[in-house]
Amino acid sequence: MITLSQPTELSGEAKLFYLVGPSGSGKDSIINLLRSQLQTNSNLLIAHRYITRAVDDSGENHIALSVPEFTHRKHSGLFAMDWQANGCNYAVGNEVNTWLSMGFSVLFNGSRQHIDLAEELFGERLRVIALDVEPEILAQRLQKRGREQQRDIEARLRRSAKFQANLPEQCWRLDNNRSIENTVNKLLKYIDNQTTELYIQ
Repeated sequence: MITLSQPTELSGEAKLFYLVGPSGSGKDSIINLLRSQLQTNSNLLIAHRYITRAVDDSGENHIALSVPEFTHRKHSGLFAMDWQANGCNYAVGNEVNTWLSMGFSVLFNGSRQHIDLAEELFGERLRVIALDVEPEILAQRLQKRGREQQRDIEARLRRSAKFQANLPEQCWRLDNNRSIENTVNKLLKYIDNQTTELYIQ
């Protein structure tokens, strides 16, 4: 298990890790396992998302808000970043900027459609991590969770292929086809290397 370095007074090394990937790629599972492996003195914090969707069995530990609550918080300037997807509103709070200013690095579950916005908001701190999953494995995962009909799954796969093909070159691609434990170990090593400025692509 990797222990990430403790925060210092210098916040220049703090990074914003923006995890993206298609539905079924395992983002929630990776984040949940990552949370369980972080040490109490870790320099990495994982931000909860605020979503206008009730908490369900999807696996994400998010904060559910009504649309009026979400709108009020947005207009009050309480979000560091917000976007819309799948008929819902999503956001991460200003605590993200507070943590970064204190020298903590932050990871959250982002959106491939809004990488440009994340770059605008977080600048050179941003590190985009894009999950790669083979289409056959992605299809199996979507079928197994049983939320969509086959035509909807096929539409998701086509959309995913288009997004994956157009990801920015600076994205760090992370394979999540098989062992999630291996995926998280690679992710922790990448984060540790990035925050100590030792990582070589």
